[in-house]
Amino acid sequence: MEILSHDEFFDLGQAFNTMADKLVELQENVKRQERQAMFGRIAAGLVHDLSHPIQNIGNSTRLLLRDDLDRDSRQMFQRTIERELETLKHFMDDLRNIVKPKPIERFAMEVNGSIAEIIEAMRGEGDRVGVALETNFGEGPLIIEGDRFALGRVYRNLITNAIQATAQGGRVTISTSRAGDRVEVTVEDTGSGIPADKLSGIFEDFVTTKRRGLGLGLAISKRIVEQLDGTITVESEVGRGTKFTLRFPARDDRSEQAAAS
Repeated sequence: MEILSHDEFFDLGQAFNTMADKLVELQENVKRQERQAMFGRIAAGLVHDLSHPIQNIGNSTRLLLRDDLDRDSRQMFQRTIERELETLKHFMDDLRNIVKPKPIERFAMEVNGSIAEIIEAMRGEGDRVGVALETNFGEGPLIIEGDRFALGRVYRNLITNAIQATAQGGRVTISTSRAGDRVEVTVEDTGSGIPADKLSGIFEDFVTTKRRGLGLGLAISKRIVEQLDGTITVESEVGRGTKFTLRFPARDDRSEQAAAS
């Protein structure tokens, strides 16, 4: 049966076509707004994450040019420049890793020793803000197949986040243990905690519980851990603190000589 131009079915079809066109237009508008919001967030995050180290480098460089600067102050400003340049390098590595993840090399490594080195390097940051770094190392050797540099970035990121989330007088505890065929590493703080509705997305790119910043650290940490056949989980309670747990397959040969390399 031929449908005439004024038929009710024709009018209904036209209405559906109009609705479909408007729906497509609405979807495109939403996508455009989401892209704009994402670009705006990335731009704001870049400014936030880069401005502080760049400002510190600039200030320290200007102060180094003063003729009346004593030796201790000169060394302090030089250390500041080196530290902030290292921060910028890690930041650029994170951005590159989003586009093209670096391959992870695997070597037998002893967990307690590798973490102890990171903690020793970060104690100054904890002392500066009045947050104690405590350790509770399990009986070793605890050997895993890992990449010392890549895992060092994971440990630094977790400890840095914990320090930043913890008020003066609080503590961050780093623990290791053997649990069956796994080696566990936990980073636990007495800080502000993470709201329950934020927990499920904190390992995604550009997601952060901080007021500003790109939120790349946890996403990249998760990728590194999973590339080493490990897992990373989080537990948190607002006002009581947060606990991250890393689990890696243990090496049963416990080759201390190989791990020391």
